[in-house]
Amino acid sequence: MSPEDLDRAVEVLRGMAYQIRLHILVLLRDGEATPAQLCEATAVHPTVVSHHLRNLAHAGLIRRTRRGRHVYYSLPGDATGRLLDEIVSFVAR
Repeated sequence: MSPEDLDRAVEVLRGMAYQIRLHILVLLRDGEATPAQLCEATAVHPTVVSHHLRNLAHAGLIRRTRRGRHVYYSLPGDATGRLLDEIVSFVAR
């Protein structure tokens, strides 16, 4: 593994290394959501959710899509979903 790949792996792991961020990712595993929906589902203040969404996006763990006046967040691909599945499986053993 190259040093660049190791740096990217660390960036991804740091990106999800908070309970709220992991919770957001698990919620997005079921489909896209707006920030308001994520606030309701996590019972966290909108400012806090916004902060964590920025960090998740920076790490490449979520995708932001604007449709009209609404913003939706989703997982960027199957690989992110598989990564979450592996984490959940690892924790459940």
